Formats: sequence, C-alpha cells, structure tokens
Amino acid sequence: MDTSIYQEDLDKWFSDWLPGKDGERLSFKPEDLPEEFREKKFHFDEVTFDANSGIPRIKLEKDLYKILCPVIQNVFDLAAHRSTGEAPRDLLRIRDTSLWEEESDNKLCPDFLVHKDSVSRPFELDDARKKTVTPKSHRKFVGRTAYSWSLLPGEAKIKDDGFGLGDELNLPDTDTGRQTRGQFAEYISEILARQHRQFTFAFYIYKNWARFFIVDRVASVTTPAFDYVKDPYTFLKFFYRLAQADASAQGYDPTVTLASSTSISILKDHMSTDHGAIQPFIDDAMNDAFAHESTSIWPLYEVQVRDEESTNTSSFLIGKPRTPAASMFGRATKGYIAFDLVKHDFVWLKDAWRLDSPHYHPEWEVYTKLKNADVHNTATMRCGGDVYGLQLQRTLSQGSISHSRLKSRIHSRIVINEIGLPLETYDTSSDLIFIVLCAFDAHKEAWEKAGILHRDISNGNVLIFFRDGELWDLCKYASELQERKASHKNRSGTWQFICAVRLQYPKKYYELADDIESFVHLVNWCALRYHQHNRLASDSGFATFIHRMFLDCTTSSDGLLYGCDEKWDAMIRGDPGFKLTSDEKFQKIINELMTICSSHYRTLPLEEFKKFRPVDAKKSQEPTSSGATTTDSSAVKKRRAMHLINLSSYASVKAASVPKASTVHQSPAARTLDSHALIGHALLSAVEDEDWDCKRIPGVDYFEQMLDVNLTLGRRWVAGTTQSSTTSSQKRNRPPRVSRSMKQKRSRRSSTGGTSVNASTSELAALPEEEEEAEEPEVDEDADTRNVVSLQPSENAEAGDSNLEDEDEAEITAKLHNVTD
Repeated sequence: MDTSIYQEDLDKWFSDWLPGKDGERLSFKPEDLPEEFREKKFHFDEVTFDANSGIPRIKLEKDLYKILCPVIQNVFDLAAHRSTGEAPRDLLRIRDTSLWEEESDNKLCPDFLVHKDSVSRPFELDDARKKTVTPKSHRKFVGRTAYSWSLLPGEAKIKDDGFGLGDELNLPDTDTGRQTRGQFAEYISEILARQHRQFTFAFYIYKNWARFFIVDRVASVTTPAFDYVKDPYTFLKFFYRLAQADASAQGYDPTVTLASSTSISILKDHMSTDHGAIQPFIDDAMNDAFAHESTSIWPLYEVQVRDEESTNTSSFLIGKPRTPAASMFGRATKGYIAFDLVKHDFVWLKDAWRLDSPHYHPEWEVYTKLKNADVHNTATMRCGGDVYGLQLQRTLSQGSISHSRLKSRIHSRIVINEIGLPLETYDTSSDLIFIVLCAFDAHKEAWEKAGILHRDISNGNVLIFFRDGELWDLCKYASELQERKASHKNRSGTWQFICAVRLQYPKKYYELADDIESFVHLVNWCALRYHQHNRLASDSGFATFIHRMFLDCTTSSDGLLYGCDEKWDAMIRGDPGFKLTSDEKFQKIINELMTICSSHYRTLPLEEFKKFRPVDAKKSQEPTSSGATTTDSSAVKKRRAMHLINLSSYASVKAASVPKASTVHQSPAARTLDSHALIGHALLSAVEDEDWDCKRIPGVDYFEQMLDVNLTLGRRWVAGTTQSSTTSSQKRNRPPRVSRSMKQKRSRRSSTGGTSVNASTSELAALPEEEEEAEEPEVDEDADTRNVVSLQPSENAEAGDSNLEDEDEAEITAKLHNVTD
C-alpha cells in the first residue's frame, strides 16, 4: 500500500478538514432551498453505467463532465446566496479543463479545476475555440488550465480506477491504476508548486464513486469511496462548505497576497538598474508577471517574513521561483530572487517546510553559530524564522492518521543578502576546481571552528558569488555525531552525491569523511555532464553508467534506500570510470581525488559494517583492481584570489603523503578522509601548480542532449510506462534519462514491509530539492577576477536532486506513484 495515502472515516474527515458552520440548514431538498434555486438540479440521477437501467448509460468521460459541472456550480451559487449579509465570499466556479492546456511547458490538463470568480481571466477561452469541441450548453463551463489561479483540481474516470473501492484503502497495483494516481498527483503537485498554500483539497470520481483528498507536505488523507448518486448530500456538502470557508480554511497562506499595483511599480523602477551577472536571473524571476499581467503563470506576490530574533516582519516581492518545489511531500523548498520593499534591493528568499524535531537545527540558529565562529565564505542572513498566520503554520495531516509515525513540518522562511549564480555557470575546468576549493575551505572552517557538518554537499549547494555566502539547513553539530550510530532509516543528502559507503550501508553513522567524499562526486558529476569524455561514445552506455554511478536506488523490505553499485566499485578501485578526452590536467586531479578516496575505502571494516546493510541487499563488493588512468602535463601559473582560501591549513600536508593513482593498491591503506587535509591539498595544488584554461563548450550539457533517454532522478526509479507526464519544473531542469530499452521494473516495499506499487517514469518523488544563493568576494586587481563560491542549498538544484532527511519517514517512503518528476 502506498504509504503516502491514508484513509480516514468520512465523518471524521469532514470534522477535521471542512467542519462547516451551517448545521441543519445545509440541505439540497427543493423544499429547503430558496425559491430561485428550487428548479435547479442538486442530484445525479442521470449518472448510470448500467445498459439495462432505462437511462442512457454514460459511455464517455466528457458525458460525465456535463452532468457534474452544472450541479457543482449550483452548489457554489447557493453558498454565495446564503452568505449575503456576512463577510463577502468570492464566488467559486467549476471549470471543465480536460481539453485546454495552459500556455506553459506543462501540457497535462485536469478534468476539473475550481477557482475564484475574481481570477476568472486566466481560464477564459474565446468562443471560436470552444465551439469546435463543446456543445453550446456546456461552453460556459469549459476553460483553460491555470494551475497558478486554481483552488483545487478534480479528476474523473469511467474505466480504470486508481484508488480502489471498499472500506479499506487498497490501491490497484496495475499500470492504469498507477497512471491514474500519477496524473492526479501531478495536478496537486503543480498547484502546491505554483501557489503559496498550507494544503490543498482535491476530488476524485470513478463512475458513481467519489473521494475527497486533503494534501499537505506530510501526507495525503482521503475519505473512503462513497456512492455520490445514492448520497448526493455528502458529495455536495464538500463543495458547499468549501465555498463558505475563508481563504485560510481553503488552504491558502495568509502571509502571502497578490502584489499591489504600488508595489509592482516600485519593483519596475528598480529593475531598470543594471545588476550585473545576476540581471538575467532577476528578469527571469519577475518578467513573466509583467508580460502576462493577470494571466501570468507566475504572478507577483507580496510575502511576509518574520525574523525569529527580533520578531519584526519584513515584506518582499517574489515571482517565478528559481527553484520550484518538484514534489508534494517533504521540505518542498522553493527559492526566489526577491525584492525588499523597504530597502529596495534584491535578495534571496527561501521558503521551506522544516522538520518539527528537537534534533533539527533551524537555519537562523546555524547562521548565528557560523557568524560567531567567524567562518568565512558564508552568506549573511537578513531575516528569517517560522511562518505565523493566526498561529504557527504546521502540517496537520499526521494528526489525522492513526498509528502514524509521520512527523509534522513547520513552515519557515529565510532571506539571504547575497544572490549567487548556479555552479554550472562556471567557465573552465580550472574555475570549477577553484570554486569547489573555496566551498571545501568553507566546509573545513565550519567544522573546525563551529563544529558544524553540512551533510548535503551537491551541485545545487555550491554557488558562484561575489562576496561571502552559505546555507546550512541539514547540518549536524559535532557533538551530535559523537554517538556513532544511525538511529533513522534514511539520511540527509542529495542522492547523486551521497558517499558510496552510505549508499551500500544506509544504517551507518554519519561522519566527516562522508561529507568530504561528496565533494569528489560533485567534481565527477560536473566532468561527466559538461566536459567531453570517452563515455559519450554510446548514448545507451552513457545512460547506464550515469544511472549505476549516481541514480540507481532500491528500497529494501525493511524500508531502507540503497544503490549505486558503480560508485562503490569506483571508490574501491580509485578509478572514476571515465576519461576526459580533451583536458588532461582536469583528468589528473580527478584521478588524484579518487586515489585518496580509495586509500580510505581500503581501511573500512566491511565485516563490522554488515550490520548496517539492508536485510535483503546483496553482499558488498570486494575491492577490485584499479583501472585508474594517469595523465601529466606542464603547469601554467595563473594568479587567483587565493586570499579567499586558508592556505596555511593545507601547507603542512606533504606531497609525498598524497597517494598516487599509479600506485593506489601498492601503498598502505590510510583513513585519508578523516580530515580535510589531503583532499584540500590536492585541490589547492591543482589551482596553484597546475593552473590551466580549458574552457567548456558553451551551452553544452551532455545529460540534456540524451533526448531519447528516460532516467530516474535520485530515488525516483524508472519502470516502463508508455505515458510520460513531466512537471514544468522538471522540463526546465531536465536531467539525464535512460532509453526505453533500459527501463526495468522493481517491486518496492513500504517501511512496514508491505509491497507497494512500482514506481515509474512518471513517479513523483516525495523528496524535495534544497537550494539557496550567495555572492562574491573582492579581489586584487592583479588577481583572477572570476567568481568564487559559497557552499549552500542553491537556487538551481537539479531536477534530479533528491534530498533525504533524518527522522523523516514521510520523505523516504511516501509518494503518490506514477508522476514524472
């Protein structure tokens, strides 16, 4: 059973989520209705699928739409009528959006969308288009899909059910069932990604059966399926209470409002100023709203950010996120370039749902610790804290689920003064190594001065910037790592960059070496993605290699995630598994980093580690002979902004102590990753002694070029389906994919041991991306003026970046299956 979907008793569901206020007044019998509504229809007697019923049976889904839309709209009209004299409610409207996609890269159309009458314009279609496919009586209901302006989605099926009937939740384990759940999850995910919501409702219909859903960042809670033809009262009660609820009860975040014309005017005035390298990103974030006005895919909002220390509240304008949340559950991090309405400058705003746990360190707490310890290359926080409306915004679904181990999440925001550039905007391979070295040095200082371990090193968390910067929302303190055990099933990090030993032994305690190794995987990932290498000779071979090295993920019967055997082999051998074809010096530093890692791996007590394995995982692979290649070339000296690096911290490392790739299995094994020294020395030596200028081919992304591939992202495993339904956020940051011939099916099991449905090409992961931003330091005129970095969850996390978090079973096992993400 899919562990993200929970079923609750019908009466309790309404009591928890839509209690209403009408009491006995809520009736849809003609004698109880106002006179002007007595002739309107509030039943579904025409809904029949029995050819012998005497009523024409419904053969097509669109015939069902024509019955449902008028009745639901009658309920909305009735609710508005009865609200007269109270605080005015915005009339709700039901739309048939099944044929009309929005003008974006998301082409999926829900069967129904409900919206407020005050935002009707995005849904409008010209009559000429409606006449081509819609009978006259139904034209007033049809509309264009507009996720950014929708209150909730609905889906109807008449052939294959996606959620099952009966008293117990029993999800159909069929291709069509998974596909239906995938489409449904996609609609919900888009609304949560586009809007600022605490939760959203949704409804699902299969023939004469209906379900209602509430979805927040922890789980999805559904009613049992009930017969809405026999019990129209229960069905219509949902829409009536929804229409009479205030915005907060409908799921909207009261601390976010549409931007006023005055605020927009101030923003436009300041956008005309040249903001240098970040100008294109500012334009991308704000211009969609200017271009499309009230029909924008990404409207401009005014967001309130409360500062935890001062309790003051500041206002910021945000538009299109640089990093949309691609999943429904988990942290759901969104990163925005924001405009400060008081100071009139641009900053970075991060919105996320942090884990409600005493073991979780809020970012503002960590920033204070880093600042007090004088850690360099860290961002400066302007304000940040938890989000309050009438009260602290906290998820509620976990409280509705009996016997649930799910933990609640708290809504939080943080604002950073600096805006950084994505790591992938680096120019040359030598720039990449210098950027990684700056981030590595920041990581070293945070550990040695403040006792903080980052635990999420990734391409999305290292940014190029112009001053100091960094974000630390998954960190652990050194004191918390002293107890050498792993108390939780799945750990923090971005799947592609998690160290190989933790992917093979997921119960293993976290230590400094795990973070240090992630920097090496980051370098290799960039080399494979943006530089020419021998793996490009075969698209299918390249896809297989990337999958096995960075993305392969299996869920064991005891609920543990493990995989990436190729990464384990590479660490043991000290061989990256590829060879660059046009950059020998870059290859040399890659080989050296891998050799250092291999020396460490040959010290691991594999017998002792067996207790950290998943119960049904295969035995760890033994060390194999090294296939590492070595290269050599002359060095060309070039000055850089070396004052950014604590050079003295690496000076004591002797070159002789660094293992050589050519003798990786001849030299004694040593725990080379227990400190920053050897990796830091290797990176520094490359920058100082082997400075080179091998440029990337502009705009080349070898993962993006693999157009016929379809590969899982992080823990999103690909199993074949014929339909691919990709989220708009995915399409903006499309990752590598494997060809259809490479797809496989795997049976997943829930954390409780029950078999769950297979994930697929359209699986929506429960794990979010982490992202944030920063700037760049001042440099001498004679020094290299290229950007340097901060280490932080970035603004441009890849679509495939799947972060795992301690104490968070919901993020690990919970998902609505079959949505491409």
